Amino acid sequence: MRIFKLKNEEWWIALIAFIVVATLLALMIYQYSPLFLRGGTLGYWSIFSRNFRMSGYDCWSYITLSNLRIHFETARHPLFLTLLLPLFQANQWLMNATGINFAVFLMGALTTFCAVYAIVFLYRTMKEVIGLSIIDALILTLLFFSLAHVMVAMIVPDHFVLSLFMLTLTLYVAGMKLKRGETFTLWQSAWLLFLTAGITVTNGIKTLLAVLFVNGRRVLTMKFVLIGALLPLVLLFAIQRFQYNAYEIPQQTAIHLIEWAKQKKDSAAVVRHQAQRNRWTTEHSGKPISHLPLLDMTDVTTPRIPSMIENLFGESTQLHRDHLLEDMAFTRPVFVTYRSVHNYIIEFALLLLFFIGLIYGRQSPLLQLCTSWFAIDLTLHIILGFGINEVYIMAADWIFIIPLALACCVQRLNAVQKSVFRIAILCFSLYHLAWNGSLLVMHLLTPYNQLVR
Repeated sequence: MRIFKLKNEEWWIALIAFIVVATLLALMIYQYSPLFLRGGTLGYWSIFSRNFRMSGYDCWSYITLSNLRIHFETARHPLFLTLLLPLFQANQWLMNATGINFAVFLMGALTTFCAVYAIVFLYRTMKEVIGLSIIDALILTLLFFSLAHVMVAMIVPDHFVLSLFMLTLTLYVAGMKLKRGETFTLWQSAWLLFLTAGITVTNGIKTLLAVLFVNGRRVLTMKFVLIGALLPLVLLFAIQRFQYNAYEIPQQTAIHLIEWAKQKKDSAAVVRHQAQRNRWTTEHSGKPISHLPLLDMTDVTTPRIPSMIENLFGESTQLHRDHLLEDMAFTRPVFVTYRSVHNYIIEFALLLLFFIGLIYGRQSPLLQLCTSWFAIDLTLHIILGFGINEVYIMAADWIFIIPLALACCVQRLNAVQKSVFRIAILCFSLYHLAWNGSLLVMHLLTPYNQLVR
């Protein structure tokens, strides 16, 4: 637990991060109050899913904390329900005592904790592992937070900020071990894999890569494979199967009965609504590689170049004014262009610095590790097309590579060049903070019943 102990300058970083994230979260909660604060035996699916609109992020956790209904895929997030169960119990007690649904506050407390420590871990990585000065590490940490779908991911009730927390922790621990010439023990590897893969299964691959980078061929022993890799995966599978049988099968039976009752009451309305949703989905989705399981989630027809310009590197770093934070599954087109050319200039300038950083830092084992993680995300989302139509909401899984690459670049500069570089990065940070912050706040100050649906 010593890793959570804050050092002197980190207290100020954590405090400022907490104030900013908590303020944005408070605005979001206020935006949906009193609707989301209604307690009792209610239709929480209708309350949350029909009203929450934030760029395609899910609000399933709110529903789970309200009535233990599970609408996310536990096979992809096997520990997410386990994390939510204690919060559900606390919410039931509070709801019975006060008549108020505390789901938004409880989930907000969890995401805020993860957001603050993700910022702290990234700062530590740049200062302690890469060796930046405090001022350079602070400026690059500010740049990281100012990026659009870092800021948004830190306040929405989805799993992405939990993934960000675990990935930045893993990166910091791996970086310190590389710097000190240490290795992961069996149980350190097992715990990290259990937690990272438990939040999102694909992140387990990144943890295995981190262990491989640090330990080298020593991970290929039978003991390490069995305890450090297979054991946590088997435990996650067992937990997911138990939860599926204990919670999801009874829920599915109840949902089928509800759907049957609705179909019997007004079959024409149900068919009409389903036809509209299917038509929108078909028009805004590409063709998969195959209709086999998993492969039916791929996309081979959505254009890659516009996806990278407007979504992967565009929306992920700078919000678009048009269709601001709308959900692609409902009203947002797949591609939205910026109104002004200056947004593209900023985007390509940041990308240029990023690629220069990759070149300058190509000998850094930490950046090599982070680049291998980024390659996984590019393969999944850009090459195979998993979630390509809203790839920006996955930014928290990879975008920390940008400040880390810039940090490696700083290490190669002389004093004069560092001063120029520092001013440039500070300007980028302040611009993104002002642009994304103002648009996000504008969205949060719009009453939920006036948002585009």
